[in-house]
This record gives sequence, C-alpha cells and structure tokens, in this order.
Amino acid sequence: MLKPITLHDLTIPVPVFLAPMAGFTDKPFRTLCKSFGAGVVYTEFVSSEGIVRENEKTIRYMRFDEAERPVGVQIFGDDPETLARSAQFIEEKLKPDIIDLNFGCPVPKVVKKGAGSAILRDLDHMEKIAASLVRATSLPVTVKMRSGWDNGHIVAVEAARRLEAAGIRMITLHPRTTKQRYEGLSDWRLIAEVKKAVRIPVIGNGDILTPQDAERMIGETGCDGIMIGRGAMGKPWLFRDVIRFLTAGELLPPPSKEMIAESFFRHLTLQQEHYSLMYAGNLFKPHASAYIRGMDGAAHMRFEINRAKDIEQIRELADDFFSSHDLNAT
Repeated sequence: MLKPITLHDLTIPVPVFLAPMAGFTDKPFRTLCKSFGAGVVYTEFVSSEGIVRENEKTIRYMRFDEAERPVGVQIFGDDPETLARSAQFIEEKLKPDIIDLNFGCPVPKVVKKGAGSAILRDLDHMEKIAASLVRATSLPVTVKMRSGWDNGHIVAVEAARRLEAAGIRMITLHPRTTKQRYEGLSDWRLIAEVKKAVRIPVIGNGDILTPQDAERMIGETGCDGIMIGRGAMGKPWLFRDVIRFLTAGELLPPPSKEMIAESFFRHLTLQQEHYSLMYAGNLFKPHASAYIRGMDGAAHMRFEINRAKDIEQIRELADDFFSSHDLNAT
C-alpha cells in the first residue's frame, strides 16, 4: 500500500512521517523514531521571527544530524517577508530536505498572533505566504494544516487547491478544526476530499494509534502517506509496526517488557547526551510517563517521576520499576 513519493528532486521511499510536535520532536526522540523506520522526521516547529533574529535557542531547535535525513524543518509566523527570510536562512545555514509551513497549530499563544491554524481564516493571506516561501528557497516547501477554524468554516479543499497553485509540493492534513484542538475524532473524509482535489502528494494525519489505523486511513482516503504524532509518544516502535503491516501484511506482536525497557533507557541516554542534567530530566518526564502508560503501578511511578530532580533520579526510578513489575505490554 505504500509507494515512494517525490518532492521535486527528493524521493521519499517510505512515506511514514513523524509529525513535528513542540516539546517532543527534539533530536533524541527523532533519532529513536528514525531507528524504528520513520521515513521522514521533523524538528519542533520554530518561529520565523526567532530565525531571522538568529535567536540561539531557536537555531538549536532546528539542528539535526545527517543520520536523521530526510528531515524537515517546520516554521510558523504570519508575515510573508519574515517567513521568506527565515526559509533562506534555513536553506543556507542548515540545509534540511524540506521546509514545512505550520498552518495547523491550534495553541492559543500561536493563533493569537495570527499564525498556525489562524492562517486558514484568510486564504488570500495564506496563499501569499505560501507563494513567498516557494520563491524564496529551492528546497521543497510543504504545508501541514487543519481543516479550518471551526465546523462552520471548513476550508481544507479550497486551501489545498490554492496551496498547490502557489507551488506547495505536499500537503499534510490533520482533519480537526482549530476549535477542536485535540478533542473528538478527526474527520478522515476531508483527507479523501483533499486528495481528489489536488495532484500533489497528500499525507493523512490524526488518530493513527495502531498499524490497522494506518491501513484504514490509506484505504478510506487514498492518501499518499501517513503522519504519526501523539500515537508515537512512548511507542516509537509504532513506525516499525506500521511499515511492516503496510508493506508485508504482518502484524507484529505487542512489545515485550524488555523491548519497552530497552527503548525507555535508550531514549533516556540520548536525552542525557543531548541536554544538561536537569534540563534533560524535565524534558524527558512526559516521555517517561508515556512509556509506562497502562502498566501496573504507572500512576505512582508518574508521581515519582514528576518529583524527580534530574534525569539520574528518573533512571534510578525506572531501574526499580522495570525490574520489580510484570510489565508485559498489551
């Protein structure tokens, strides 16, 4: 069911993507997901304003290793000129494979600035932004977007047509509205409608938690690939499972206790190598909680993790947890 897709001169053999997620898709998590077969990974989304000011923290969010390729950098903002300048900086200084425009973030602090999914309230402005970026860089420019502001303003199909006309090379649709945030179910029918409306690749995103979900999305929508976000939290092996199921029809067994523990500790080590001791611990806490979700004693373990002062304390807690419980996953 999976076929390679091409964006200009970039071929993506396995179109199964890790979604850009602020606070989560940092280098350690991207590296882990890549090791399980993710076809393309994205950095955390970053502000175009921070890029043009060459803010040190913003630049750090965008850095990646060659082993992560193909890799995309996702940017957000509402000013076409600033976004174009940020794209030029990214191409010159970082040289990723893809630059992605964020027209999907529903977080209030982003949409209040007219960025993220707020862009979809003014499709003329959206089109101007897209065209400006396409002119500014030789890299493939793609878009990740939501379906619209609310159920009374579903604009996905019209937006997709305009984006294609502006030179966008690929569209990822998360078919929830801004007002929905992450509540309710995503409306996969909109992915099918967008796929019929444009000739460029369309990637489906939203509610992919199992290999069967991925198969069903492709079957129901005809999308060219899938993007996994929150479903991979605490389950980076989901990429391996999805790809095996879509390419070979093989449904792999649930991960063993040993596999969960191995992924947990490998992720923890990557985190420790990349960040300072205390910062590594704070950033790893939501990942740690996701790994143990549904296991006996998880609630108490989450409580203890959240109290931990640094990543070494988390490691000690995890050593005890994984060695003293029957944690075979279901």
